[in-house]
Amino acid sequence: MAQQQPEPPEEPRVHPGGRLETIQAQEPESREQDDPAASGDSVTGDSGQSADEQESEELDTEAAQEAAREAVRHRQQRRRKLLHVCERLLLLDFDTLAMPGWPDHHQVNQARRRRDTWVLTLSVLATVVLAGMASLVPALVGGVAFGALALAGLWGLPAVRHIFTQKPSHMELLLRRRRLLHRARRHVEHLEGPIGLAAACRSLAEYNPALRRSRYTGLYRLSERGQLVDSIRNRAQAQLYLIFALEAEKAYNRLRDEYLRTHEQMLEEGETEPLNSAADATDPSLVPAPEPETGHGNQRAAGSP
Repeated sequence: MAQQQPEPPEEPRVHPGGRLETIQAQEPESREQDDPAASGDSVTGDSGQSADEQESEELDTEAAQEAAREAVRHRQQRRRKLLHVCERLLLLDFDTLAMPGWPDHHQVNQARRRRDTWVLTLSVLATVVLAGMASLVPALVGGVAFGALALAGLWGLPAVRHIFTQKPSHMELLLRRRRLLHRARRHVEHLEGPIGLAAACRSLAEYNPALRRSRYTGLYRLSERGQLVDSIRNRAQAQLYLIFALEAEKAYNRLRDEYLRTHEQMLEEGETEPLNSAADATDPSLVPAPEPETGHGNQRAAGSP
């Protein structure tokens, strides 16, 4: 038998320079290839985390949008209540509070001078008549004075006086002033109502800064106490209320335009219902809120092609 020759010993493998480092650097990749479950878990974890972040961002965005819509609805509700409270501003009568026929001081002073002259004439004629009755003056002078006294007395009657002149007397001017002032006070009382229009419309200063002037502070305070009508005693106070009402009406128009503009935007977005002009009450607390049409809406959605 042939004797088997021993196999030559294996030569040691010598790696080139840098090979060991390359192999060591590739070892993690080989491990990841050997363990695909671990790599899958890491990818799934990253994608799940990004999905959670996106979902949280969407939730935050929806919450912010809902908060903004709720703020707009609250602002619209407050505007509607303010429109209802200050609706009486539209009943303002300019001529009633402006008092165009108010007698000025010059007219009153002239009428007072004419009255004083007439009274002085009556006094002189009455003195002469009494002197004639006492035989201090001739009887003829006393008789003429008595006739003149009778004519001067008839001059005091408005029907006789207006035959010769159209100038009003002092008493007529005072009565005209009192009548105009009484009419203005009744109109202010009608505008104020039971709630106090001036105090209730003080919030309109947001739409007209002129309502924040100090000249209206006493007006607001008297309106809150219900003493505004009794405090109007002359034309200046009535005209002050007129100026306030005009400024408040200007702010009311701006508020109404802003409310309608926002309502149109909400109507386009489907966030509100159209205004019902046939509603019995204008008070937002009395107008019933529209009920959501759940059943009818589902039926329509199901029946629509």
